[in-house]
Amino acid sequence: MTMSDNKINHIAVLLKSIGHPIRIKIIRLLSHHSYMSVNDISIALSVEQPVMSLHLAVLRKINVIKAEKRGKNAFYSLVNVNIKQIVSIAYYTNLD
Repeated sequence: MTMSDNKINHIAVLLKSIGHPIRIKIIRLLSHHSYMSVNDISIALSVEQPVMSLHLAVLRKINVIKAEKRGKNAFYSLVNVNIKQIVSIAYYTNLD
């Protein structure tokens, strides 16, 4: 059985999009919290808020996370629990 080129391209885009160290940290952080504000995520990961917003936008674009507005703040949560598993498996994989 072979995968279609579209499916393979989708997987490649997904893995490339989550493959940045900050994005991996975001996914791991959100996997332990129901939702967090951009400010809380920035503080927890020691990343400037404008930089954090760019990384969150990439994850939103590929439907890994979603943003919910509450007043002036946006709160982020994981949409795709499979991504949590992918990152967790990769995290605990010994590459030595």
